[in-house]
Amino acid sequence: MHMAFGIMTLRNRISLTWRYGKAQLLIGAVYNLVCMNFLLSGISYTFFVDSLIAKVPLTAIILYLNRKFRDRDAIFFYINLGLSRRKLQISVILADFLALAIMLTSVLVIYG
Repeated sequence: MHMAFGIMTLRNRISLTWRYGKAQLLIGAVYNLVCMNFLLSGISYTFFVDSLIAKVPLTAIILYLNRKFRDRDAIFFYINLGLSRRKLQISVILADFLALAIMLTSVLVIYG
């Protein structure tokens, strides 16, 4: 990956975030699609809130499993690039929750 003057581009950061959290993002995407499907079958504003609340324990379980089974030496790749595990994990979680919020909000706006 090309970094000019030591500054990482947005494209590189997105690529590294995807590489770091691919499993978590894919599991989150499946959850998001299931929630969107349920919301499409019967529009309910309370389901929007319930799905966001249910995502919290699901994310916690995924984080635990990710930490438990991830190759411990793989994190040094990101550390050597100047990225911390915490910042990468926050980026993955924010992207996952933002995707859910955008999907459910768009369903509510279009069909609600």
